[in-house]
Amino acid sequence: MKMSVRSAAASAMICAALVFVGCAAADSGASVNGVDSTDGPIEVEENLATVDVRIARSLADPEGSMSDEEIVSAAAEKGMTAAVDGDAVIYTLTKTQRDEMLDELRSSAQDAVDGIIADDSNSVTAVEFNDSMTAFKVSVDAERFSPFESLLVIGFYLQGALYQQFAGTSADDLDVVVEFVDDATGEVLESGSYQEWRTNLEG
Repeated sequence: MKMSVRSAAASAMICAALVFVGCAAADSGASVNGVDSTDGPIEVEENLATVDVRIARSLADPEGSMSDEEIVSAAAEKGMTAAVDGDAVIYTLTKTQRDEMLDELRSSAQDAVDGIIADDSNSVTAVEFNDSMTAFKVSVDAERFSPFESLLVIGFYLQGALYQQFAGTSADDLDVVVEFVDDATGEVLESGSYQEWRTNLEG
């Protein structure tokens, strides 16, 4: 079970991150010059016709397996402009493409959820998330639930945080709350939040 849950969590994170390289339908033809370089894993700067999104490289390439050229090329193949700037990747896309990316992020999250539910080696029986992707409710078979399955929250945290940032939520305001609940009684067995997780990582 441990290996299966670890794989599910990793798949969820990679699925979310790959949306950056794998979405958008038309070439924006925009440049990435003059993008603000303030700190933060992701930031969005809206222009008249385009949106510039600055992403930590670790989120754009979670396995650290891509060269600068491969990141830029992969984005170009999907009609996006990308530039690597140190530890960050800057994507430039139209607002229409940004809307398509939001749809892709939600679809990616749903695909990851479906895969987790279909894997009968874990105790997850259902997963619900709200429209803004600020809350995930993970229903589990309490008799089979293992604390190790809490690793799944990492994928949910990243998916929700990425969606909120692209939707325009500031870094200070974004959060994702995940609850594991008994599918029979509704009792909350375990809960956590993205902000708590980030604080623990930075501590």
